[in-house]
Amino acid sequence: MKKRNFLFMLIVSSSLLLTSCNDANNTIATQGEHTKTVDMEHANEPSESMFRIEMQSPPTITAGETFEVKGYLVNQSETAWDIFHGADMFTYTIYDDEGKSLPNHEGMIAVNDIGLGTTLQPNSKYNYDGEQHVSSKLYQLSVDQPGKYKIVGQAEFYITYDNKSHRFQIKSEPLEVNVDP
Repeated sequence: MKKRNFLFMLIVSSSLLLTSCNDANNTIATQGEHTKTVDMEHANEPSESMFRIEMQSPPTITAGETFEVKGYLVNQSETAWDIFHGADMFTYTIYDDEGKSLPNHEGMIAVNDIGLGTTLQPNSKYNYDGEQHVSSKLYQLSVDQPGKYKIVGQAEFYITYDNKSHRFQIKSEPLEVNVDP
């Protein structure tokens, strides 16, 4: 964990050096056909309320079979944000009807300690599935017993604003799924 935090801080520091060479007062964000200039000196500081997680699952899920979920980080603000994250940006937890989390069938998961960055435009969404940088696909889940379950997605990312790094861990609303026998 310390190694990952150090890597993120290194990436964030590097991006600060690069952006300080550019015109730091104005960022241009594209919204469809419109172009908007954002005055970064007067933009709001990033907060969790500016983001949410959207979840998608298959319409039918069968007990004992692997299924895939997708989480999307949604920028609900009017500001384009440069976000930085690791290969395991999105993680998922399944809860039974009693609210207990199900164990992960994979056990130990290896993750490359890489740092990734992207610009999340206003009112847009972003998904990253880990590609080849994780030993098992974090978005592939399975449930052994039929029943009703809830899946909660979590995204962890960083935003550098006003020379400060802001760490976010945002959780989705529970996604209710039925698992067939």
